[in-house]
Amino acid sequence: MTHMVDTAHLSKVLKDAMKGGKSAFGAKESIASIKGSKAILLTRSVPAGLGARLREEAKKNGVPVVELPHSSAELARMIGRPYRVSAVALRSVSEADVNQLIK
Repeated sequence: MTHMVDTAHLSKVLKDAMKGGKSAFGAKESIASIKGSKAILLTRSVPAGLGARLREEAKKNGVPVVELPHSSAELARMIGRPYRVSAVALRSVSEADVNQLIK
């Protein structure tokens, strides 16, 4: 299931996730850690093949996919990384935060 994001809430969730330290950055790393994840964030610039694979794996594991209207460079700035980040697997966020993101 694919969802659009409430941008106002996104910054708070990302800050909380970065504090927890249990997030995977990048499409390949997100695929590898999808089983323990609570949500997957995808940017509009994720490579098509990897995006399709990520969505498929997320669907198999019942993990919601949140489509971000941001580029990978914008997401990297939001999470304080010096490199582009096309996908993030969130592991240490609350269910309430995930539910608010996917509304």
